[in-house]
Amino acid sequence: MVGFIGREQDLGVLEREFGEGRASLVILYGRRRIGKSTLIRQASLKRSAIYFQATLVDDSLNLAAFKGEISRVLGGDPVLDSISDWLGVLHYVAKRAEHNRGMVVALDEFPYLVGGNPGLPSIMQKFWDSRAAESGALKIVLCGSLIAQMEELLAERNPLYGRKTLAREILPMSLRDAAEFVPQWEPADAISLFSVLGGVPYYLDMCDQSQTLAENIKRLFLAPSASLQEEPEFLLRSELNEVRRYASIAAAIADGATKPSEIVSRVHGLTGASEVSTYINRLQQMRVVARERSLDADERSRNTRYSLQDPLFRFWYRFVRPNLGTLGRGFGDDVWARNILPYFNEYMGSAFETVARDHLRDHARERFSVPAGNIGRIWGGDFEIDVAGQLLDGSAVFGECKWENALIGQSTRKRLEEYVAKTRYAEDARSRHLVFFARKGFTEELRKTAEIDGGIQLFDLEELVRSPDPHPAPSPP
Repeated sequence: MVGFIGREQDLGVLEREFGEGRASLVILYGRRRIGKSTLIRQASLKRSAIYFQATLVDDSLNLAAFKGEISRVLGGDPVLDSISDWLGVLHYVAKRAEHNRGMVVALDEFPYLVGGNPGLPSIMQKFWDSRAAESGALKIVLCGSLIAQMEELLAERNPLYGRKTLAREILPMSLRDAAEFVPQWEPADAISLFSVLGGVPYYLDMCDQSQTLAENIKRLFLAPSASLQEEPEFLLRSELNEVRRYASIAAAIADGATKPSEIVSRVHGLTGASEVSTYINRLQQMRVVARERSLDADERSRNTRYSLQDPLFRFWYRFVRPNLGTLGRGFGDDVWARNILPYFNEYMGSAFETVARDHLRDHARERFSVPAGNIGRIWGGDFEIDVAGQLLDGSAVFGECKWENALIGQSTRKRLEEYVAKTRYAEDARSRHLVFFARKGFTEELRKTAEIDGGIQLFDLEELVRSPDPHPAPSPP
């Protein structure tokens, strides 16, 4: 276990909201394991907080457990014991907050509460509209992992519509934050780990940095009863009803079906592209699947692709799912040696492209003194540009990524220039930058070219993984 890592922006937003001198109604949501509960606790360290995690039990049992948590934090009270409804308990807490101003009350897994009591959003609306929370500046946090149901709370037809003071989705951590879980590792291994587990703190915290990348993968995925061996299926079951259908669509996408028509041909029982869209939209909502259009295509173009957005799903469908039978018989070492290791660099090739695009989205200012605007990629019939987009100053960016065991040289630069000439994207850009991301580095010739030509930028792995030192040591005289 490690201490609280990263999340500076999320933590800052939540702490500022809690610091406001008024009452707060916060809607906080994100996929399971993403660290919502830990974030709430961290933001509440300097104030009294009642944190309650609902479970899939009857409404009366959840209410009783909530009252028990209130008593644990605030002390037992016969008045609380006599209250038998949610509205009364909320008013009780609001009254106690008058003497404990700014107190936080977090109801985690709020959709479970609504499942047992569908009228709870209306009850919460009635309590909020009574303004009882104002006198003690009570901070109410409604938190949940069922993204579709949490987003429903923000919909216009929901009783809580227009009442939240903050709504925020908690997304996976960045590569730099994730790398802090394994600070002793080489950048290539940290990037590989991130490309397997993604930026999910729960998974990253399972890693043992005294072991190698291979040893961690074997322990988490390949050993008998490994912790993450069935994790993607668990995540689907926790939020979806037709799990087999969704899992089949995810498998088809993992196998290279990037268009609705291709998915229909591979998944038994699907009748057409429109039916596929319904399922894919839900998988997109869960941040499992991404829909991407080539940046040089117009809005009406069908030049789009679907891909597995979540690294854990990508790795699992590529390497774990096809070998579940063998893994169940205890042959994890053989699966690693024969079915994963020989193909891992190929897997990392496309994963590294995602890392590079994310780096520019988040950190372009470090190189170009201006943030990035739209970052994606471009493809055509006979070419593909791994990284493309524009910065906020109107300049265009085109890039190439290489995870292979070779230095990037002038031939790669020339090929990228040829590809750029084939697209009309950002033809009117004020200027153009060529960016290169390499696992092994760059030839001396290309480095010298980059020193002369400011339009060429070279990124090594260390820069992707570590934040620049704001106070670098002075160079020796």
